[in-house]
Amino acid sequence: MRRLSALAALLLALPGAARSPETGLNVKTEKEVSRLQAQASASPAARRLFAATRWVPLREVSGSGLPDPIGVRGGGRPEIVFDALRLPDTGETDAELLLVLNSARAMIAFPVPIVEAEQAAWQKTLLFAAERGAEDPAVFGARLAKAAREAGARSEALERSTLPPRTPWEPSETAVLRLPDGALARAGLLLHLIETDPQRFYWAIEAGTAWPRGAARLSEIEDLYALRAKDIAALEAPPEGPYAILGGRRYPSPLVRTAFLLRGSGEIERLRESLEAYDTVGLAGVRVAINRWRRAVGK
Repeated sequence: MRRLSALAALLLALPGAARSPETGLNVKTEKEVSRLQAQASASPAARRLFAATRWVPLREVSGSGLPDPIGVRGGGRPEIVFDALRLPDTGETDAELLLVLNSARAMIAFPVPIVEAEQAAWQKTLLFAAERGAEDPAVFGARLAKAAREAGARSEALERSTLPPRTPWEPSETAVLRLPDGALARAGLLLHLIETDPQRFYWAIEAGTAWPRGAARLSEIEDLYALRAKDIAALEAPPEGPYAILGGRRYPSPLVRTAFLLRGSGEIERLRESLEAYDTVGLAGVRVAINRWRRAVGK
């Protein structure tokens, strides 16, 4: 698997290296990122993402603290971050996948972490991967097929984790979910899951992500507004402690705090629109792209 160029790696490690005034990246790194974008743009999904996020700042840092060498910071005002210490050792296919994944995250950008937003971002990434694999079946497509094939053998723990106990009182032995570290391995597992059972794919994203405190599901926030809008509007400050009392009922404090902070902002409506019915209409498009990729690679 090709690595980022040695010259780019050297310049990444130099804190005083020249930076582009347009992006904030090292000039050589900017060229490398542009090359990756050009390759990824064989996919219509990637072209749409890059066009939609052309306004998002790119930043180069030495040690981002993020799980991957390419990530997003900033919530509602995102920037795409490139980790100078880890990026040179990132395989080219992984780098393309991470660039698209974080472009999708930046496009959906929301003030707080939302489960559905991460699910939609990964689904857009799988759409890109299938489209890219169909256009380049001999290399990208074959790598993706190999990763998906290998992932099938590792999915048993994921399958066990989605099975409810046989009775409400039966002790649970739910497996601890951990998605693979590499972007290609992760994409292979998620492709396997979305092909076999989309609900398992969505669950793997939710259960396999290290969510910060305050993360929520969009559906829970919408339901809370539908039931307790007046009570939320009457709050004078975000709640403290583990619970908040609304209408005489106890709710998790982080959920109520999120609803309080977003009230009247229009962000919920904007997020719902940006998700574009990803788990219905969007899912159908992904399936079409996966079938085309499978035919192209002959597997």
